[in-house]
Amino acid sequence: MTVGLTPALESAWRDDGWCLLPSALPPDVVSSAQAAVSELFPTAATMDAGDDEQTRRWRDWDAAWPEFPFEQRALNDIVMHETVIGIAERLLESDDIRCYIALLTAKYANQSSGYNRLLHADYPNHTLTVPRRAPGYQQVEMFVYLSDVTLENGATRFVGRTHTAAVPVEEHTLNLRDYADLYNDDGAATGPAGTIVCYRPDVYHRSVDITEAGYSRFMMHVSFKPGGMEWGGYQAWPFKGFQPAWHQWVRRATPRQLALLGFPRPGDPYWTDETIAGVGARYPGLDMTPWRDAAGSTRRP
Repeated sequence: MTVGLTPALESAWRDDGWCLLPSALPPDVVSSAQAAVSELFPTAATMDAGDDEQTRRWRDWDAAWPEFPFEQRALNDIVMHETVIGIAERLLESDDIRCYIALLTAKYANQSSGYNRLLHADYPNHTLTVPRRAPGYQQVEMFVYLSDVTLENGATRFVGRTHTAAVPVEEHTLNLRDYADLYNDDGAATGPAGTIVCYRPDVYHRSVDITEAGYSRFMMHVSFKPGGMEWGGYQAWPFKGFQPAWHQWVRRATPRQLALLGFPRPGDPYWTDETIAGVGARYPGLDMTPWRDAAGSTRRP
């Protein structure tokens, strides 16, 4: 499923390195996620009212943002939604991809500013090397909006790669003195809740603070890379192996969803009678039939 990914937007991704898909997710999926967000974060009015224990943890830009898998099922459903996966597969031109980051952030008017307000590219903390634009080597970062995003509540500004092609790759942050013209030519990624913004780690963009009281912004950050691209990444999913939320999610996940996090696909040589039994014992309730059937079909009589 690639709802909203028109040929024109796909061309924008190929040429400029970013595109915006308004209202790509179904309203009921978005509203369920918004209800979950309201359980995790204070409202803008609460943040504006003053500093207390409830609001203090969210006043820094580098707060301990909630990460996948979430305790709230509705948030996990956003990360693993067929539309999100389908868009990533289409842009990366592969059905063998990996999800390497998924977290939820909030922005308020009275946060301590620390977001990068200079034009910058994300690749230094998304890959050990430098981006390569050929199919099989690209990565896609996504903003999934869980609130309406406008100029007033900090919409990210992007500059297409057609305008920055001459910038040396090592210039991952652009200063105001030498690149002033690019700061006058950036596009605001505005859109209603349910919008998905897709961009590559080599695309220059900048954050904008919220300055007026009463505004907030909530969005999911989800990124994908091709399978086997070991030099790209951000989070290590096995680190979460002891968390209850991880086990809860795994038990209801599909083989396709598990493969996004590096789980061996059915039919992979990893799977033997011993490993199938072991994984089934580690995750009680996970239906091991797909892996068992695939292993059985590859065994010699």
